[in-house]
Amino acid sequence: MPSTPTYVLAAPVSEGGELVFAHAFDSGIRVWMRGLTRTVDERPRRLRGVAAPLYGGTIRDLEPVRDFVADFVEHAADDPALPLTPGRIRDTRPLVARTSLDAVSSRMHFSYRAMSPLHTVGPWNGAAAELLLSRVRGLDYRHMGFFATGLPELSAGAAPDTLPAAVISRERAEYLAEYLEAPAGPVLHHLGRAAHG
Repeated sequence: MPSTPTYVLAAPVSEGGELVFAHAFDSGIRVWMRGLTRTVDERPRRLRGVAAPLYGGTIRDLEPVRDFVADFVEHAADDPALPLTPGRIRDTRPLVARTSLDAVSSRMHFSYRAMSPLHTVGPWNGAAAELLLSRVRGLDYRHMGFFATGLPELSAGAAPDTLPAAVISRERAEYLAEYLEAPAGPVLHHLGRAAHG
């Protein structure tokens, strides 16, 4: 158990449920889902084996997530405390392929940060956890899109310190902080012309 307080952020999702983030200025930012309701109907369906459902939606307010990640990056301890296990993808396509966000038609409208797979802490069952955050290009919206798969469910009233979790490592948290702080970026109209030419 960490000796420092654990800071928790529950980020409401417009479609229902929450993404829950926690840290104690230690090895990384732990991530769970709580009551997410919107699953993505993947086409074509090429899922096999332990493939986990794909959830998608919109985090209502980007600012608290941005502040939470920046706070962790600025104050994280020098000596990581949690023993992290590298994640691995088993018998399923990576998240970017499942969402088609790498297609030119998507990149011209969205910028994204994919964390695939995430590290884990504690006993882990099922497919490796993956998380992708996306922002609309050219407009500084307060909300932010996401896709998630394989995240553990955090039940109401559960103490985050006692449960297995997906973990955004310190290095990935630094990249994520830069992404969340960066301007939304231009709409890439030339890519649109290339895609239709």
